[in-house]
Amino acid sequence: MSHSQSLRSLFATLTLQQRWLLLAFMGLKMALLWFVPLTGDEAYFIVWGQELSLGYYDHPPAVGWVLYLLSGIADNLVVYRSFAFFAAIIIAYLIYKILRLHPKIEQTTAFYVAMAFLVSPISLMFVVTANDTVLVFFSVLGFFYYAKTLAQPTVVNALFAGLFLGMAFLSKYFAVFMLLGLVVYSLIYIKQYGWKLITLMVLIVLVFVAENLYFNATHCWNNILFNFFSRTKQSAFDVGNVVSYITIIVGLISPLGLYYLVQQARYPQGLTLPPMMHQVLFASAPLLLVLLLVSLTNPVGLHWPLLAVTLLYVLYALLPQQKLVTLYLFNGYSSMVIVFVLLIALGFVNQLVPATQKHHVAVYTQPEKICALLPKSTFFTLGYSSQSALSYHCQNDNIHVFMSVSKFGREDDKKTNFKALAGQDLKVFVTNEKDIEKMRPFFDHLAVETLKISDEVNYYLVEGQTFHYGFYREQILKVVNENFYTPPEWFPVFSTSCGFKEKYDFN
Repeated sequence: MSHSQSLRSLFATLTLQQRWLLLAFMGLKMALLWFVPLTGDEAYFIVWGQELSLGYYDHPPAVGWVLYLLSGIADNLVVYRSFAFFAAIIIAYLIYKILRLHPKIEQTTAFYVAMAFLVSPISLMFVVTANDTVLVFFSVLGFFYYAKTLAQPTVVNALFAGLFLGMAFLSKYFAVFMLLGLVVYSLIYIKQYGWKLITLMVLIVLVFVAENLYFNATHCWNNILFNFFSRTKQSAFDVGNVVSYITIIVGLISPLGLYYLVQQARYPQGLTLPPMMHQVLFASAPLLLVLLLVSLTNPVGLHWPLLAVTLLYVLYALLPQQKLVTLYLFNGYSSMVIVFVLLIALGFVNQLVPATQKHHVAVYTQPEKICALLPKSTFFTLGYSSQSALSYHCQNDNIHVFMSVSKFGREDDKKTNFKALAGQDLKVFVTNEKDIEKMRPFFDHLAVETLKISDEVNYYLVEGQTFHYGFYREQILKVVNENFYTPPEWFPVFSTSCGFKEKYDFN
């Protein structure tokens, strides 16, 4: 009997309740895919995907490459999000395949572990195609081939392992902690597995590392400075961040599943962990420990531990089948409650958002109305989030960012040249009236047009006449250069190539 036939037969054993739960979950997840408004970060990555590059300002380039390929199908949000949607299904299948590498793990056990993941709150996060979803997809794919290489040693398996683990590195630097964990595991058991295929995997991954280092060396060390310096400047101990982090881990990995695992650990009955479970622990523990240290001084994002908690689902194969069935039902119903709450919140977003914040929300909930009032030619916004969202919704690639000194979303720095705009008139889209006055020093005169979006929300299209580049360079670009394009003095710079510095004469 083939694997596909085995899986069909396993699906056939699901009870009516279990089948309806799966169908309802997938239906509601598709509703999220359709109805959740385009987010600022999601739009930012879609803008990346308009142009292939060796890298981008904030992170390594894999998410941009994926979105570029999807744009060849259609420049459509559902198409872009389809990657995340199908990635969750593929990851569930890979969890099943990882567990099937061990002959003593029964098919039904592997099947229910995969199903418990598929309907979990983690799976719900695979609606938006962002760098985290791309990271988890390539990491689990790479981990599967790594485990398969050790269990069934072939050059082909090692090649695939190196390729996909390399793509995981090019998705987000969090992959480094998984890769280090797997290297440590490989070195510990090098006599058991041999060094040839492990070396081959490492060498392939190093090719991807070299690609990223080359990009950084020729692009102001953007990724390095952003992830390891700019994001960590403001830090202070806060026990609330630690509590929040632990809550995130428990919530994502499933409180019931965690309870079952702790319960199982109390009565091990001579239990021996299969090799892939050791490998999962080595792959997951470094990231979880690093994020715990980060939480001492900074808040940890909900998506940050996504890679580690996804891999840890493999450990649920230690549970008896009946508990796995219960975990599947618990995860599915928990996720459905979350989806219902989200969909209801989306339906009442105007009532739930405070009046003082409505001007932030309308860009994402009423984009068609806004685009109809905006010029089709070049104009600016005051932040990367609105710039990216409007670029997508208004189908206008000539929207850029003005007056931003934020560490986030600086990819647009490569696409603008304020020096070349000296003395010109510029149009700027403004969502908050108080920001208009901040623009005044950069122009001779401001002409303000009010854009009425609703009874509660007004936006503004400001035409600044005669742009003062010299003053803008001193007040904005100099700050940006010092904070985001200049490494600390001790940083070993192997290349002085930096387009931003050269463009604005900061060398």
